[in-house]
Amino acid sequence: MDNKRELIFEATEKIIATKGLQGLSMQQIANEAGVAAGTIYRYFKDKDELIGELRKNVLRVVANHILKNSREGTLEQRFKRIWFNIVDFGRQRTPANLSYEQYIHLPGIDSDPHQTFEKTTFGELHLLFEEGKAEGLFHSLHNKALFAVSLEPAVALGRSIRRKQLEYDKAELELACNLCWQTITKQTKRSYQDYE
Repeated sequence: MDNKRELIFEATEKIIATKGLQGLSMQQIANEAGVAAGTIYRYFKDKDELIGELRKNVLRVVANHILKNSREGTLEQRFKRIWFNIVDFGRQRTPANLSYEQYIHLPGIDSDPHQTFEKTTFGELHLLFEEGKAEGLFHSLHNKALFAVSLEPAVALGRSIRRKQLEYDKAELELACNLCWQTITKQTKRSYQDYE
């Protein structure tokens, strides 16, 4: 990747993470990146395009982290690896992590081009859900619903650990991960007598 483009991304992330999006200016970004303001316009036509491209860049960073080794092992092993990767990513105090929470709510995130980009970037995750449904192991829910009930808790737990609202407790997290796995898998039906 172009070094100046990367510097501009890093500077923008840092400013968003520390000061938020309100009042973010190209001059602030230029000062933080150590480049002339005009240099930014060689890469991005305006602030909206810069933020849109930054959002894509952060999505790639997130995907690379949470999908690491996501093709290895059984479906259960892959799911649990992704789940813990999400917790580990969420508990890190990085500019990308902190700024991501702010600009996922910006206009444009629901646009078709962005949704297509997101689906492609997180393709391995969609593949995991599709394989689980094809094997009859997962409930036949939309992938977004499967994510919401099984992996969204990992996002919340990682954030709570980062904010020091919760201690990182491996045993507790393993139990939470198992519960999330059970949420999306079809359990064998048991009769009342099985519980007596």
